[in-house]
Amino acid sequence: MKAKHGLVLILLSFLSMGASYRTQNFIINAPNPQIAQQVGQYAEYYRKQKAMEWLGREMTPWPEPCPVKVLISLNGAGGATSFAFDQGQVLSQEMQVEGPLDRILVSVLPHEITHTVFAYYFRTPVPRWADEGGCVLSEDDLEKQRHDSMTRDILSTPGRKIPLRRLFTMTKYPNDVMVLYAEGFSVSEYLVSLGGRPTFLAFVAYAMNYGWDNAVKAYYRFNSIEELEERWIAYLRNNRPGQAPGLLASNGPRGNESSTIQSLAVTRQTYPPSQPVLEAPMPVYRGTSPNQPASEDYANPSIRPASPSASYNQPQQYYAQPQQSQQSQGGISLGAPQSVGQGLR
Repeated sequence: MKAKHGLVLILLSFLSMGASYRTQNFIINAPNPQIAQQVGQYAEYYRKQKAMEWLGREMTPWPEPCPVKVLISLNGAGGATSFAFDQGQVLSQEMQVEGPLDRILVSVLPHEITHTVFAYYFRTPVPRWADEGGCVLSEDDLEKQRHDSMTRDILSTPGRKIPLRRLFTMTKYPNDVMVLYAEGFSVSEYLVSLGGRPTFLAFVAYAMNYGWDNAVKAYYRFNSIEELEERWIAYLRNNRPGQAPGLLASNGPRGNESSTIQSLAVTRQTYPPSQPVLEAPMPVYRGTSPNQPASEDYANPSIRPASPSASYNQPQQYYAQPQQSQQSQGGISLGAPQSVGQGLR
């Protein structure tokens, strides 16, 4: 027992040394040079990969690198990404990730990087359910399966479900925050299965300007949010947990929309999953910032995405099979990041 205690002390001492690693778009501060380099490589890899998946193109280099603080612990995994927006621009962003290194690399980091992709596209705060739900889609299969299971448990518990009409307009986290995360993930997954990820972002942007009922009609051919909710629940009922999403709607094309953004200054924080290490899988719980500014306005009709040369995607014609992901490994020059084994086990 004493030997084990001494090993833990040695490990903690080793992790407290600290090191920095700079990439084109990130400055990594981590416990040692190996972890800093590995997280930096993964961060650049996910930045390209998630942009290709969601935007269909890579993001331009940021004018200032994003600081990333890495905390290795043997407890839960989690993180936070903060943004400051103003005049349709991302003024600053910073990130913190913590937990076992393997969970940081395959779950926490891709979640947080996806927040930066959304910030690049919208240049303004994103509705809670879509922001967190979309980012969970970037996590590994273990997290997505857990959120799917939580959604089914929520829907089977009387009085726990948040109706989509209320979920879509929520600007603050509810007391039962996992309902927002789980339902947000499940609805996002369903809508992405219908039209792909870029169309999902365009749908959210359109709704932020013209309302959710108008958006579901224009992009997914549902007559109302309530009809969308019925189809989403039917989709869960007809698809077993872990089953690949199927296409449940047939839609015709719509016209293109474009617009500009007015100023808005806020700071955004989000927290990804928390889970134990070296134990059997357990339910994931997420935290939220208690200091979230009350000024975030997701229903302001002046808010539009201001990504360069990116207007709303034209609502797409849906086919008999789900569209292929827009991810393009050919556009990623970094290649697969190095093995987790090169860092801390």
